[in-house]
Amino acid sequence: MPVPITVIAELEARPEFGAELSFALAPLIAATLQEAGCLRYQLHQSLDTPHGWMLHEEWVSEEALNAHQQTPHFIAFVAQTRGWFARSQVRRYHFA
Repeated sequence: MPVPITVIAELEARPEFGAELSFALAPLIAATLQEAGCLRYQLHQSLDTPHGWMLHEEWVSEEALNAHQQTPHFIAFVAQTRGWFARSQVRRYHFA
């Protein structure tokens, strides 16, 4: 039986790329929400920094998350935003 996976991705853009990153996230989110294994893909703006975001993701399984990371829209986002981050951290969780 598949185990749902939760991902928390904290993203902080270098100041000169803040606006660009915000615009680049929109098509990624729209496409990701259409994926069969995606249960949630919500963007949250940081209250502490204008260039910080958090993506709260929920996937039906590890396999669905892995499939997401191979989609053209995810690969394009990673390529487009390379070098834009001051900091990023991705943590994965499952129900305890």
